[in-house]
Amino acid sequence: MPQLPPLATVEQLEDWLQVPRGSAPVNTVSLALEIASDMVRREARQTFTRRTSTVALRVVDGCRVDLPGPVVSVETVVVEGVQIQPSAYELDGDTLHIPPTARRRATVTWEHGWPVVPMEIVGLVLDVGVRGCVNPKNLRQESAGQRSVTFAAETLATSLAQVEVDKLARYRTVRAPVSRWGR
Repeated sequence: MPQLPPLATVEQLEDWLQVPRGSAPVNTVSLALEIASDMVRREARQTFTRRTSTVALRVVDGCRVDLPGPVVSVETVVVEGVQIQPSAYELDGDTLHIPPTARRRATVTWEHGWPVVPMEIVGLVLDVGVRGCVNPKNLRQESAGQRSVTFAAETLATSLAQVEVDKLARYRTVRAPVSRWGR
């Protein structure tokens, strides 16, 4: 799978830090944003991109399929090798209503995701990325002559704080697909 682009840009991080454009060390900041983006994507279990997926999903109550979203459109629905016509199913938000079936699985191809990264996610990535850039050597205290700097405990590791994990919970896909393949 190709590497996804960072969820925030170097320019956004410079604005976030209130430093002049072009003043941040691009390689360091880019790496920090890539790492922060990966951490956010893994915790949220989302790529935060628009994509098409084909997944075998559980049919609930014989007529409902819950799709990981946000759902944009449904391309195909196949139950036991038979494609269901679009006029026979209805999409209601992230829920697909299909004709009653005794089958427990439906293979659905649908487009889903965000057209742009939600600003809340950009902010989280910037927060995590900044922590990695502000104190890259993970120092607790640094001295030079009579001058001493003590770093806050929050800068000691590039990780997600509990409040950030809690914010990402609403983006997390809770339904587990049976099998997954994308394009």
